[in-house]
Amino acid sequence: MSVNTNPQTLIQQFLRQAVSGTASESQFTHMMQTLPTLFPTLSGAACVIFEPLNKVAAFGSLTDQVDTLKTTSASLSPGIHINPSVAKAQSSGINHQYTLAATFPSNTPAPMGVLWLDDTESPDALAADDVFTSMLDVLALLAKNAAAQSAQQQAEHQVEALIESTVDPVIIVNPNQGISYINPAAETLFQVQADTIRNQPLSTMIQSDELLALIETHNRHQGEWSTHNGQTYLPRISMVHNHDNSFAGLVITLQNITRYKKLSRNQSEFTRIVSHDLRSPLTAMQGFADMLDLQLVGELNERQAHFVDKILSGITQMTALVENIQDAGRYDPETGFYELSRSHCDLTEIIKKVVDNHLVPAEKQDLHVDWEVADNVPIIYADKHMLDRAITNLVDNAIKYTPNGGTINVHVTADDAEVRISVRDSGLGISPENQQRMFERHHRIAREEHKKVKGSGLGLFIVRSVAQRHGGRAWVESTEGQGSTFYLSIPLSGANVVGAQDTE
Repeated sequence: MSVNTNPQTLIQQFLRQAVSGTASESQFTHMMQTLPTLFPTLSGAACVIFEPLNKVAAFGSLTDQVDTLKTTSASLSPGIHINPSVAKAQSSGINHQYTLAATFPSNTPAPMGVLWLDDTESPDALAADDVFTSMLDVLALLAKNAAAQSAQQQAEHQVEALIESTVDPVIIVNPNQGISYINPAAETLFQVQADTIRNQPLSTMIQSDELLALIETHNRHQGEWSTHNGQTYLPRISMVHNHDNSFAGLVITLQNITRYKKLSRNQSEFTRIVSHDLRSPLTAMQGFADMLDLQLVGELNERQAHFVDKILSGITQMTALVENIQDAGRYDPETGFYELSRSHCDLTEIIKKVVDNHLVPAEKQDLHVDWEVADNVPIIYADKHMLDRAITNLVDNAIKYTPNGGTINVHVTADDAEVRISVRDSGLGISPENQQRMFERHHRIAREEHKKVKGSGLGLFIVRSVAQRHGGRAWVESTEGQGSTFYLSIPLSGANVVGAQDTE
């Protein structure tokens, strides 16, 4: 068989294109057109590509046999076939003496396609030709590459459709800080057309210096942005990197949180009203119950005294609940913090008061409460009421969740950086999963042993909020079956330091 004097050059060209990722479906057709150059005796050729491309390219005598070739190709076993299914070929119009079909790759159980050659000479030499074998290898690479491109295009279309349908505005910025893409929601928000601002700087579309500053920080948790018509958005900014870790751009999502902020404000207002309206009747109930307990209105028998004790215990629990609700009402949904009323705070005085207030319920459960404040703990400038409330909540929880006969330790230590308050109990401990949610509003552990423990789920939420408002943090360390230690830290810097306010 005669071949072009330089067929390997053509094959290598296809090979390089396939490997470099530039091969496309059109190259299969192009390869068919170059086959006569490689094999001058051919009268026709066809290339059948299976799923996912499902394509056929043909020329010459096989051009009109596409449907038959597709059906026959699917039934061929892997390998090279000379005159395959002759009866089918002849009955379908393929009447040449020699026809060759070869699957590619030929050594795999699931071929990607079949190459058909219709030759007027013996196909035995054709099948044994190195050029032909190389051609099959190139076809396999082209098929793989084209299939990968098809899959990539499909994935890109799916992602684009997803972003297009997203109700939140989405902006994609290229490495040169130009706008690569905006979805319809972003077009509506900024009153622009995507085509007119493509590759333009962000400032062309975004007129707000506040939002531009948030984006330039690349900080996904930097702050909120409000529009002139009262809508509030939470920018989420994600940096995108290439495989070599070079900067590829930004994806900016603007989540509309207007509705949630309104709900939060309504909840806060409702909490303030309810806590205020509950306090007045509780004060009256406390007064009359105290008069009964002190027998100012007559002597009580043992049974009556027991009932009065139950009434006082219920009033105490209800008062604590109302105080927690009222303190939660001081939580500002706009800033995320309590409004502080600072003064000089002696932690020894606060700890002693809190522990003394809990001695009676501790004695009822036969609990030993130990407390200690290190000598180097300084006077701090903080919200005394809120610190008292936070420490009270920690001690109250420790008593509630410690079995009878247990021990509770309240310690305060300090170093150059912070004051640290810890409350350790000898309870059942907390699982790692629950530790992550302990300080969420209204979160309570669903445990059979705790069903009788009353509470609102606000106590630890208030502890964390008080710590954060003072620039500190709250956390828990626990091992199941070995008790828990809750911490509250206050930094010894800034406004927390006595005298710092005089220098402002």
